[in-house]
Amino acid sequence: MDRRPPSDEEIQRRMQELGEKALAELRRRGLTEDEIQKFLARKKPRRKNEMLPRFASPADNTNDVMTRLKPVWLNTFWIKNALDLCEGIWQHADVIPARNHHFFALVEKFSVDAVVVGICKLFDRSNPHYDKDTVPELMNYARTHLTDAYVARLDGRVLVRLGVGDGEASNIVTGFKTRSALEQTRDTLFNLLDDLMPSKKPSSPLEQLFRFRDKVVAHQERVGCALAAQLKHLPCVDDMEKINNWASDFCKLISCIMTNETLMPHAVSARMAALHVVAKVLDKKFDSATDGASYQEQEAFFRRPAAWVK
Repeated sequence: MDRRPPSDEEIQRRMQELGEKALAELRRRGLTEDEIQKFLARKKPRRKNEMLPRFASPADNTNDVMTRLKPVWLNTFWIKNALDLCEGIWQHADVIPARNHHFFALVEKFSVDAVVVGICKLFDRSNPHYDKDTVPELMNYARTHLTDAYVARLDGRVLVRLGVGDGEASNIVTGFKTRSALEQTRDTLFNLLDDLMPSKKPSSPLEQLFRFRDKVVAHQERVGCALAAQLKHLPCVDDMEKINNWASDFCKLISCIMTNETLMPHAVSARMAALHVVAKVLDKKFDSATDGASYQEQEAFFRRPAAWVK
């Protein structure tokens, strides 16, 4: 039996035999161009009705979507943990004993660097020759692979959290649920998200983070006085949290409209973990608290300051 792979000429001949109509059907079912080429490279089926790969529905894209989605989602998890560690340390920084300052300063330094690198990884657009797990790449993939299999799951609230107006969000939800104009609704959605996605506009928080990563975290460049002054200050925590939250909500949106899976909120709080360490350093005896006053002190110690609550 001849088991040699078909030549390029043979693949081209089979592609012509398959016809444009069948190719369009393959693309509608969500196959990438590489997958189509692999299908065409198979030996011809013996049965006449075995012309197309058998998929139950367009939902078979779920595994591919999740393969691309999970690394981005996990990156938002690590960024959130790093930001939470900083908050936990900063909350009682003024009473941490001097002998412990070096340790907590190291944790803060490593956490801030992790936030900077993590956010830049989320929105990296450099070197398009390499495939990367980023928010822009995920959006480009969703544009070309969105089907009507799960779009009816869309909840307008996630669109509002991404910055879409109430009226526009309602129209998009209606368009997906009725499936009357999928392509138009899809284009409207992603055009809006393109404008709302955090970008490296001059003096924007994201541009500041990329500059800090390039000049300080990833490299040790010699910079002039003017640039050195700019690099002394990073965007505020609120701005960094907003960028990460946008990426996190975008992941939830893609999971909702392209898969039958749901991304759950990150349950473990690194902020609380840091606060427990601070409590030990300050010799707080919360574990043995028995009276009302002790419980009130414990609650006040761990409660997020009112100025931080969004």
